[in-house]
Amino acid sequence: MTIVYALLSLAFAGVNDVVFRGYGRERRPVGLFVCLVGVVWTSVFLVLGAVRGTLDFSAPAVALGGVSGVLSAVANLLLVEMMKKTGATVAATIYRLNLVFVAVIAFIFLGEVVTGYKLVALVCAVVAVLLFANGGASRTTLDKYILILVGASFLRACMGICYKVASNLAVSSEVFLAINGVCWLVAGGVYFLWRQERALPCGRSVFGYALLSGFLICGIVLFMKLAVSVGDASVAVTISQFSFLVTCPVAVVVLKEKCTAKQLAGITLATVCVVLFAHG
Repeated sequence: MTIVYALLSLAFAGVNDVVFRGYGRERRPVGLFVCLVGVVWTSVFLVLGAVRGTLDFSAPAVALGGVSGVLSAVANLLLVEMMKKTGATVAATIYRLNLVFVAVIAFIFLGEVVTGYKLVALVCAVVAVLLFANGGASRTTLDKYILILVGASFLRACMGICYKVASNLAVSSEVFLAINGVCWLVAGGVYFLWRQERALPCGRSVFGYALLSGFLICGIVLFMKLAVSVGDASVAVTISQFSFLVTCPVAVVVLKEKCTAKQLAGITLATVCVVLFAHG
């Protein structure tokens, strides 16, 4: 079931990537968007927990939720800033290589088994992500901002490890995920004020995009939590990074973007990676 849950997380992430692209086509406030996503995120899991009677605000649930939420929010906001400096494709590619950090941390600190299938799958994963890097920033620009992007990637990897640790400790998933949403709410508000985005257009489209993205992100994190609960973090997180398997075809159909030979090769390798993990 780890593969199934990870693929479901991937599917939600792929659609959400397209929503992000649509939102970014016009100058709109990023901080407000993140804040509103946090409102939806928090509300969904608080309601879900109340209905299921699982709102146990234990110290580990709140602490791990807070740590992973801060890591996630900071990583994503750093990614947004670096996209402005290096270009979206280059930044997103380096960011998605957090799967390498996750695998190494999981193998060393969580005692996950290293198999030949997993190692080959990991190599396929890295190559697949790199194939989606079609340039965009000069070497000089990358040299200047590469450490920040690698740092953001590492923070995102640590967030994934927090999900696994929370599962190992059997804390309330609803509380853990709701606290993550609170962190996005706060971080988005701070970013909105810090970047002085109040001058940017705040029409109804901002709220519409945030509502849609909020529900999609709830699907991403819910199935990610389920995936790491029943399997290895190195498998679940790596597969979840292949959102381009969904983003690419949806973008071609909906946004009329072109799909290159490199992207098709990347999709093929990503598929091979999933199959190898399923056997490993």
